[in-house]
Amino acid sequence: MNTAPALADDDLDDAIDAPPRKRPWVLRPTAMGVFLIVTSVIGFISSFALSVEKYEKLENPDAVLSCDLNPFFSCGSVMEYPQSQLFGFPNQLLGVAAFIVPLLIGVLLVARTKLPGWIMIGLNIGLALGVVLVMFLYYTSIYVIGVGCPWCMVVWTMTIPMFCAVTAHNALAGNFGRGVRDSAVVTVLARENVAIAVVWLLIIATTIVVQFWNFFATLF
Repeated sequence: MNTAPALADDDLDDAIDAPPRKRPWVLRPTAMGVFLIVTSVIGFISSFALSVEKYEKLENPDAVLSCDLNPFFSCGSVMEYPQSQLFGFPNQLLGVAAFIVPLLIGVLLVARTKLPGWIMIGLNIGLALGVVLVMFLYYTSIYVIGVGCPWCMVVWTMTIPMFCAVTAHNALAGNFGRGVRDSAVVTVLARENVAIAVVWLLIIATTIVVQFWNFFATLF
């Protein structure tokens, strides 16, 4: 297991063979830390707001929630389906707990704390599981239930770029091994992590527009 500091300056210079100023942003502690803090806070707030509204719905089944925008986008409608409680409790509680981890790591990075490589690998694994859950809920919400959850979409929008950025960091820092770090293809893909995340989210947005075209057509 790699226990070398994931963000040690000398190690990263050797890893990507470039001066500090030319490092990809995912290898710059402050930039990566701020990114994790911002996305984690937004994701946490969204999950917390969804949790509050879940309990409001439980207390008053007829309540109209702040995220019940219309028949096509309504958190309350999605909450009525069993997919909203995959593990026997509201899915949003997972987000409330899960976003605390990258938030803490982001704070440590901004504080220039040298983290072992396995910490970032662990974060990557957690985010990978989160992305799998996000894509399952996306498919279920849009194509099975047929209703979009606005707060859920905010969580999706935070989780996917976070996963891409952390994966890029681990690939370029050598936490996945020298073979991965030295691969030209991996290097190019890792450096384009923002573009990959944007394309990923655009595909999701496009499918939502197509699926709910009857609603979007009324906006023009």
